[in-house]
Amino acid sequence: MADDIRKSSKYDEYPHRAMKIREGMERPNLDKSGKRIGESSHLMTSANIDDRNVAFPTLFPHKEKPGRWIDYSGGQDSKLLGKGSDVRGAYDEARSRGEVFEFGQDEKEAKAFAKGSWKPK
Repeated sequence: MADDIRKSSKYDEYPHRAMKIREGMERPNLDKSGKRIGESSHLMTSANIDDRNVAFPTLFPHKEKPGRWIDYSGGQDSKLLGKGSDVRGAYDEARSRGEVFEFGQDEKEAKAFAKGSWKPK
């Protein structure tokens, strides 16, 4: 699946763009033993909005509170400001930040991208 997106010239810039949206804000997911120790900086989802398939983050760094994050996925920890599961809220926030990835009618690619097909292996 990941190779399909990387080979498609239409989506060539998407993996690079996705990696850049949280550059310098990485939060580790796993410790050296492989145990989950934190939240991802790139929690994404996909949806069909206005008759087009899109992928976008549901986790955002807070603009006025460094080190704090806004989480629209429903997950929370001490550094996340929970908004609950709110796909439209996440989409609107992503749109305002220029972080929406458009896939037109290609629902399969939008879902794969949201699940991380763009991440380096």
